[in-house]
Amino acid sequence: MSDSITGFSGAVFDCDGILVDSEAPWIDLMAGYLTSMSASGLSPEDLRGLTSDEAVARLQRIHEAPGSPGDVRPPTAGEVDRAYSAALEHVAAPMPGAPELVASLSGTIPIAVASNGRGEDVRGLLERAGMLDFFDAIITIDDVDQGKPAPDPYLLAARRLGLSASTVVAFEDSPVGSQAAHTAGCTVIGVNNDPSIELAGEVRLRHFAQLRFDPRTRSLLIDTEH
Repeated sequence: MSDSITGFSGAVFDCDGILVDSEAPWIDLMAGYLTSMSASGLSPEDLRGLTSDEAVARLQRIHEAPGSPGDVRPPTAGEVDRAYSAALEHVAAPMPGAPELVASLSGTIPIAVASNGRGEDVRGLLERAGMLDFFDAIITIDDVDQGKPAPDPYLLAARRLGLSASTVVAFEDSPVGSQAAHTAGCTVIGVNNDPSIELAGEVRLRHFAQLRFDPRTRSLLIDTEH
C-alpha cells in the first residue's frame, strides 16, 4: 500500500538520528552522566534531542531532588559540549537512505537542516557523511535563542529558505524535535524504528526506505508496507 504527501514547497531535516547516525554517542554520554550521579527516575532516552543546556537542567533537577545521593554533581553545559564534540569526531555514517533522499530533493526544492547541535559539530557530521553541499541552509543552536522543543530552529530554517513553515515538511526522530516542528506549523514526518518513542506529526515511518521523492509531481511517495 502506498500514499503520498503533496503541496509542500521545501523540506527541513533534523541531523542526529535522521541524516547521520550520531544519536548513540549522545545517549552513551547521557548514560554515563546518569550512572556517575547514581540518578534514578530518568533514562538516557529521556534526554534524546535536547540541547546541552536543557540536558544539564534535567540532570540538575534529578541531582537536587529529595533522596538523590548527591555525591557527584551534574556536568556543566560546556563540559557536555566538549565531551560530545570529541565523541563525534570520527562519526561519519549516514542514516540508511538519507543521502539518496536528500540528493533527490536537492536542486528541485529548497532544503535545510534544523538541529539542536552546535554549528561546528553539525557541519562536520554532514561533511563527513557526504551531504553538506546538498543543503541551502543549515540552522543550529548557535543561530537561535531557544532550541527544540521551541519552534525557533524550524521557523528560522523556513525563513532562510524563503518559505512559510506551513509549506515545509520536517523530518524528525525524537519527541523534542517532532514537537518543535509541529509547533512551528510544519508537516512532520517522524522517522524512528522504535514504536515505543512517541512522535508528534502526521506521518510515522520506520526508515527512509519507505519514502521516495517524485520530482515530476514534487510529491513524497510513502510505502507503508516496506
